[in-house]
Amino acid sequence: MILQVNGKVLNGEISGLYIKYGEEKYHVNYYPGDLILSEIVWEKIQAETQKKFYLHFDYNTFQKDKHEFESFDVEIGKEILKQPYLIVNIYDFRDKQYKKWYQYLTKENYLVEINCANCGLYVRKG
Repeated sequence: MILQVNGKVLNGEISGLYIKYGEEKYHVNYYPGDLILSEIVWEKIQAETQKKFYLHFDYNTFQKDKHEFESFDVEIGKEILKQPYLIVNIYDFRDKQYKKWYQYLTKENYLVEINCANCGLYVRKG
């Protein structure tokens, strides 16, 4: 799995990474190209009757020595984790360019696009 925000591969800008099912949270690790799940978490995902769960993380940025962060929740199904590759690109609407292109698709402050074999892509506006 590769995590990106506005086309930039994340490499240390994230914190508070976990998978959540309803109220349950399971901490996971991430290195670019690899979402690392413990055996317990992987077994829970496989055994869970719910087909979808959420990958949560905080994206940290610095603008003129000011620390900012945005929290993202990525809805993922357990079947998608079996894909040969998975690229999760989040369009953060704090960047006006991405807001102009994709805001029409959601009421959230961000849009999640998942690229994998046979996955679709969003069409940007204007």
